[in-house]
Amino acid sequence: MKIKTKILLFTSLIITIVLVSILFFNRFIFEKYYLNVKKKNLLTVAEKLVNPSIYIDFAKAEEENNIKIFLTKHEFLDEYNFPLNKKEINDILVNKNVVYKITNEDFSPDRKLLLVTRYDKELLLVMVASLSSVIEPVEAINGIYVQIILIALVLGCFLSLILSKILSNPIISMMNTAKKVAEMDFSENFNFQSNDEIGELGRNLNIMEMNLKRNFEILKKDIELEKENEKMRKEFISNVSHELKTPIAIINNYAEGLKEGIADDEESRNFYLDTILEETTNMNNFVNSLLFLSRSERNFLEFNITTFDIREIIKTEIQRLQKIYSNKKFKTTFKGHRFTGDKEKFSIIIKNFLENACKYSEDDNIEIFTDTNSFVIKNKSSLPEENIKNLWIPFYRADTARERKNGTGLGLAIVKDLLEKQKFDFGVYKEGELIIFWFKGGENC
Repeated sequence: MKIKTKILLFTSLIITIVLVSILFFNRFIFEKYYLNVKKKNLLTVAEKLVNPSIYIDFAKAEEENNIKIFLTKHEFLDEYNFPLNKKEINDILVNKNVVYKITNEDFSPDRKLLLVTRYDKELLLVMVASLSSVIEPVEAINGIYVQIILIALVLGCFLSLILSKILSNPIISMMNTAKKVAEMDFSENFNFQSNDEIGELGRNLNIMEMNLKRNFEILKKDIELEKENEKMRKEFISNVSHELKTPIAIINNYAEGLKEGIADDEESRNFYLDTILEETTNMNNFVNSLLFLSRSERNFLEFNITTFDIREIIKTEIQRLQKIYSNKKFKTTFKGHRFTGDKEKFSIIIKNFLENACKYSEDDNIEIFTDTNSFVIKNKSSLPEENIKNLWIPFYRADTARERKNGTGLGLAIVKDLLEKQKFDFGVYKEGELIIFWFKGGENC
């Protein structure tokens, strides 16, 4: 059953019960109630009249209480208007009893309530109150009360419809909002404005919806992140397997060749052994880089922040690389050279940037520029603009034609993680034929 119907039926039932109760009271209880009230009133006046210490003006008492008062001897009482028997008269005169009587309507067109008591040794005090002035209007009202009930019910139903609309509409609105929230649809809010409990409940519902929406969005992002992490883990394992598979296969094949005596001269044996040693070194470097990146991402590295001269690191790396890449020309510009950070970690960062430039530069020119806590390195590259954002991803190789001996794709990933840990800004962009890597930040920035 809908709440509107419940409110309508409940309101109609209350109205009916109240009106029927009033009708029942008027028809069956009111007369007795009125008689009791009238008897108490007559008795109060009578007690004052028979008290010789209190002076009462009879005329004034009659006017104020709407009664008739007179004194008479019992011999003069009319048996039709004053139906008292001898025993009652004797009790009144001897025991000073108070007797109430209602005139018999068969003999009197006007029903009256009588109070008779002793006034003195000879006289009786008789007080008369009319009942017809109250009872008859009540009976007339009862005659039309059914019509009043019907009119009241119609009016009550109309009012209850209005009341049910006022009360049920916001409740229905809250129900619809709660239903949509249960279906994870946060597009609908409770818009009923009031300062009562319903309004407060609606506002709390909106707050709950807002919190659920925010937490749901966070949960969705967490799930998407977990999916992305799972994808990255699978790609990572695949990349590691790929990087290790080739050198292991080369070492295995060359070792088997040596075992089977395929190299019958010193020069061939040295070639096979040098290749095995080179692949072993590559594997060792790869594993070390992998372990270092893992420790850094898991925050196992400690940073010793100091102020140092970046020129020392750059010059040391240039000297080392020129022995390997003798044709490379390094142009350095040191506008500022004081850096704040972990010197050991910046040695790794500078080493990877310079090695990356030497391996992938398409000419022999490499430019390096420094300022206070700022580093820029440039080299020629035909790498498309849309690919440069992927250079920080582990194992990414922009040019699939490059030989695997050029690197594993972990160097820039390590650089990215170390710079982030030390809160340096960094990036890469194209400027004509040049690709430019940069970083800047630190305490003195």
